[in-house]
Amino acid sequence: MIDKYSSTPVYLQLEQYLSEEIASGKLKPGDALPSENTLCAEFSISRMTARKAVDYLVRQGKVERRRGQGTFVAQQENDLRISLPLDRHLSSSEATLGAGKVVTNRLICLLQQKSPPAVAAQLQIPTGTHIWFMKRLRLVGDVPFVFEQSWMLADPFTDLSETDLNRSKYAYIARKGFTVERSEKEIRAELPSQEVRDMLGINREEPVLHATSVAMLRGFGPFEISDIYYNQQHYRFTLTATRD
Repeated sequence: MIDKYSSTPVYLQLEQYLSEEIASGKLKPGDALPSENTLCAEFSISRMTARKAVDYLVRQGKVERRRGQGTFVAQQENDLRISLPLDRHLSSSEATLGAGKVVTNRLICLLQQKSPPAVAAQLQIPTGTHIWFMKRLRLVGDVPFVFEQSWMLADPFTDLSETDLNRSKYAYIARKGFTVERSEKEIRAELPSQEVRDMLGINREEPVLHATSVAMLRGFGPFEISDIYYNQQHYRFTLTATRD
């Protein structure tokens, strides 16, 4: 079952064993996974090894942690994993459209402030220019998918409202006569801050995908920069590569 002399790391052997238990139906959706202490005693492994194996299952979406309750086999029929192509600029609503999912937006804050130097440089405006600062959480049903904080030009979007952001920011931009042409993103995996963890409902051991994005308006240039945090349990990223 667990071969400590194998070239395969012990945590991966345990992950494979638990995956087989789930695939065979011995562990059914909603069943509690054995606790870390139980796994340690049964397989004579360290707690760190047991936790690493379970973390790997969590990242695959096979199990889910419930605060104060334990770890449970996920309801696969309610799998909300969404593909987001890296070579296209899509809003969260557009990304979930093909999967038949409906995204709702929850505005956390919206205020105007003077742009700090770093933000002003990226937006190509003078430091101190008034900009919008906002935080939004995006959900499918009651499942949080994305948490973002953005800095956006206030001019020409002076009438931006809470209603607009709880509906569709890009629909509002289109009504103003502008077209979002593209975005430039840098994506990396990192451990989340307390705020991001709370917003996405995840534990510190679980990494998130953090994208820093600069969005461009056609014929205008950069109008928004964003820190976007994707709950990696529910997203997969794809890239289409062509060869000349």
